Amino acid sequence: MDRYVVFACIWFIVFALIPAAAAQPSGAVTGRVTNGETGRPLPSVNVIVESTGDGAQPRGTSTGPQGRFAVDGLAPGKYVVRARFVGFAPRSREVEVSAAESVGVQFALAPRTVGLDAVEVTAAPTVSETAEQLRKADIQEANPRDGGELLRTMSGVSAVRRGPVGLDPVVRGLRSRQVGVYVDGMRTFPAGPARMDSPLSHTGPSTMQSIEVAKGPYALTWGGGQLSAIRVETNDLFNVARGERLSGQLQTGYDSNFGSYDVTGTVSGRSDAFAYRVDGAYRTGNDYETGDGTSVPADFLNRELRAKVGYKLGDNQRLTAGGGYQRQDDVDYPGRLLNAQFFKTGRARLGYEYASGTGLVRSVEAKAYGYQTLHTMNNEGKVTYASENFPGPPLRVAVNADITTLGGRVVTQLAPSQDLRLKVGADGYRAHRDAERPFQVVKNGDPTTPGFYESKQIWPGVVTADAGVFAQATRLLGPVEATGTVRADMVWAGADEEQVTDVYLDIAKPGNGALDADALDRREFNVSGALMLTAPLSEAWTLSAGGGTAVRSASALERYADRFPSNKAQTSAEFIGNPRLDPERSWQADLELEARYDRVSFTAGGFARRISNYITLQDAPDVEPMLPLPIFAEGPFRYANGTATFYGGEMSASVAVLRSLTASVSGSYLWGKNLETDQPALGVAPLSGDIGVRYEPPQGRFYIEGTLGGVTEQDRVASILGETPTEGYVTLDLRGGLAVGRGISVEGGVTNLTDADYVNHLNAKNPYSGTPIPETGRIFFAGVNYAF
Repeated sequence: MDRYVVFACIWFIVFALIPAAAAQPSGAVTGRVTNGETGRPLPSVNVIVESTGDGAQPRGTSTGPQGRFAVDGLAPGKYVVRARFVGFAPRSREVEVSAAESVGVQFALAPRTVGLDAVEVTAAPTVSETAEQLRKADIQEANPRDGGELLRTMSGVSAVRRGPVGLDPVVRGLRSRQVGVYVDGMRTFPAGPARMDSPLSHTGPSTMQSIEVAKGPYALTWGGGQLSAIRVETNDLFNVARGERLSGQLQTGYDSNFGSYDVTGTVSGRSDAFAYRVDGAYRTGNDYETGDGTSVPADFLNRELRAKVGYKLGDNQRLTAGGGYQRQDDVDYPGRLLNAQFFKTGRARLGYEYASGTGLVRSVEAKAYGYQTLHTMNNEGKVTYASENFPGPPLRVAVNADITTLGGRVVTQLAPSQDLRLKVGADGYRAHRDAERPFQVVKNGDPTTPGFYESKQIWPGVVTADAGVFAQATRLLGPVEATGTVRADMVWAGADEEQVTDVYLDIAKPGNGALDADALDRREFNVSGALMLTAPLSEAWTLSAGGGTAVRSASALERYADRFPSNKAQTSAEFIGNPRLDPERSWQADLELEARYDRVSFTAGGFARRISNYITLQDAPDVEPMLPLPIFAEGPFRYANGTATFYGGEMSASVAVLRSLTASVSGSYLWGKNLETDQPALGVAPLSGDIGVRYEPPQGRFYIEGTLGGVTEQDRVASILGETPTEGYVTLDLRGGLAVGRGISVEGGVTNLTDADYVNHLNAKNPYSGTPIPETGRIFFAGVNYAF
């Protein structure tokens, strides 16, 4: 009897609730979450549906393997739907749920690189690297001759000009080996001791897909032995639509003043499993005039060819291979004692990629690479070549240098839980360098008459190697996203004992007595680490705070140079390597505030850095110079350890004044001091800022852009190292583009419209005149692009 009573009660309750449910039917929110960069679905994304009115408890779920989600049983009303995923910028959207209806919501989450000046984000779902990025469209519109010119468009980043190409990166006062450079994951070094060929100079701008700059010790998963880093990715192999067997583009352009023109082309295709891409470029240039009409030597000729192939083993795996060759000839370098006769670079790489997007192992990447660069310089065209303008006998001076580098990398990304992402891996490289400097004194002004001849080793078969392991964890701690990275490196450095001169062994470290050959070898074990925290203050505002320490071992020039000009000074003198140099260690803290509204964005941040064992310079009055030139009035010098401090920051803001009109402003400031010399650090860029306006209709058929840039004078200089003050200046650039149709587009404009006469403070000096290399005067440029 009791059993029937229970059944009767249950049926009574059910029938009693049916009318109420019919009177108050519920709704649902369904949708899909994808990667905004790749379009691929994102599984395991946290989705929260929160009522805006009745105070009901939030409802939560997560996306499935195809990125889809559904939350049902919602009472009619307004809700906020939030999607959050580790390594991506969170998104939210307000929706109104009606009775018995389902509201669809689509989220395309932007992969995020947390940190200062993340005006654009990297395509990889990682958040540990403080970075700023230029994408393909930015690169094409900038009309660059060299990758270093692109860096000058970024806040807090610049480059040293020694000639028309090969501009050397500077990141917040860090330069030379302090800045690591990676091209498609390959650690890249210059061949020339004088860095005429900066690490970016062997990758043409037309082949660059993106440039990303890490402004501190947050690039520990990229590689080791650097205090900041630059990462370049070349044109993507698989961005062609499947089944498109042949596509590409052809572009040509001309720059006045430089008298330079270029022709670049790309051919690519893809089937179901196979993809290929071939890129080629031809560029040439001539001398340019400054704003006051001074002619500056700037000849160069560049040719390059690159190819990539890929094969998909399945939906989640692919093999890739690539290679390239570049040659530069007859490059003028007014900021160096010699000109470049040629550079020849060949490189190759193999890679394997696995990306599932689900499960514990989200991705695996393995890569092996190798490249060689040959470099020859001489003094033909310099005042030392003939006796008319040189107070001494004519000289025949050359430098023959080469570098061969082999390296590899393997990394895997893991997802142990919804709120935790791990990245673990290892990488390493081995670089072998040789550099020889033959010189001859011409007797009686007759080059055919045999004179004094000698050949000296600048780099005596130097080998440097680095093998590192790293681990990175990213976790959501409530509203805070935390990323911690740790890295350990074993470093080896050594030189060929048979090529090292006794003179070098005697003078390299006289304070501790003469060295023996065994003292040339160096072993180091270095540990680096960084932590970044990001917290949303509101829907629009985000606060990021980070800090870390990174280690940079002494370069081959700093350890083993035998009386060769330094990249860490602007004085014309010779410098002696010190094989016992301790590695530099940087300690840096960062703070950034970012706001993102529909029509307004704002970013402001600052940093403080202290470098212990900062590699600087000391007098070496007891050493005889190798080349007794009149311009070597100072020195020789030797490398030594010291301490330096830096602080500064950058800000940027943009406002969509109208739907088609955007205004932007940016600025940067840097302060640095070398405590060893009690003077400002070398190469501290002055206060600078830009104001820009861009008009681009929603259809994107054309754009017009103007940029007004201003730089203050810089009188905080390292006079001991030959640095001199520079004046402030203002420049105005105009550019525009138009899509004509049928795959044809044109671009053009003018840089330095007012023909201002100015010098970038970081530029090298002419070693003979002692004046910094000026920038170009007014340049008109035009280009045509045909895509098929």
